[in-house]
Amino acid sequence: MKKTRISYRKCRKKDLVPSFRIVMSSINNLRKRTGKAIFRRRINKTPPLIDHVYSTNKDTFYCAWRKEQIIGFAAAVIRGKQWYLAWLFVHPRYQDKKVGRQLLNKVWRDSPGMTHALCTFAYNMQAVGIYSKFGLSPLCTIPVMTVRKEKLAGQIPNKLVVKDNPSKRDISWINKLEDEIRGHRRREEIDFWNKSEKSSIYLFKKRGENVGYSIVHKHGEIGPAGAISSEILKDITETSLYLAEPEKNAPLRLYCPTHNVVLYQHLIEKGFRNDEMTVYMADAPYPDAERYLPATLALF
Repeated sequence: MKKTRISYRKCRKKDLVPSFRIVMSSINNLRKRTGKAIFRRRINKTPPLIDHVYSTNKDTFYCAWRKEQIIGFAAAVIRGKQWYLAWLFVHPRYQDKKVGRQLLNKVWRDSPGMTHALCTFAYNMQAVGIYSKFGLSPLCTIPVMTVRKEKLAGQIPNKLVVKDNPSKRDISWINKLEDEIRGHRRREEIDFWNKSEKSSIYLFKKRGENVGYSIVHKHGEIGPAGAISSEILKDITETSLYLAEPEKNAPLRLYCPTHNVVLYQHLIEKGFRNDEMTVYMADAPYPDAERYLPATLALF
């Protein structure tokens, strides 16, 4: 019997919902195999952030097809000289047919000075092995940490002054700080969050000088956040926890690189617990993870 050919094509906007259903199916299959509770989430429409990322990176969104069915999905984000793999998932039935490797080849981009990075579940050793063959090494772990706001330990006062509704000059300063901390800017995402009704950007000052920023989301996530020092980032995170007002009783959630021992220990003392353990992989050292909280694992 003749085998049905698997084809690879750039994603269209209408392919995003079925693609993210593949994402959830693949994640839940992995969670079942490793003894973890599955995520119960229906994908009926693409979230605004995904629409935004797609609109700015259409050339690095690919689907794998078997006949008229999407069986795999990959997407990469390029900002400055960093290539970042946001998603790579294959339907469980096709995971041993090199579909993931072919998708990665489709979205991979390289040029002089370009770095490559991604985050993946620490217990997904098959993925870690594939990415290692593309020259990426595990550089640090990133726990996904959560807490109910009512369970937070008491707020610790600090001398930071909070400014909301940042000006164009403030946004420019945030972009410059991101360039210093992350090695590149991503004006597209900062502008997106600044315009979103579901996100708030806060600028933090100390003694009249800018010292950092954070973005707090209505769905409970805090990040990205950056600061001029690790200690200041701890204070910014502390204040952001109490600025957050999650909708639908959602837990507070953030992603803390374990390079930042000061912040990680502080979060544990505040009542945070580790829900997941992920690993950050790259082919070049991250500029300064001790002064930064990632946005999401899909954007870092």
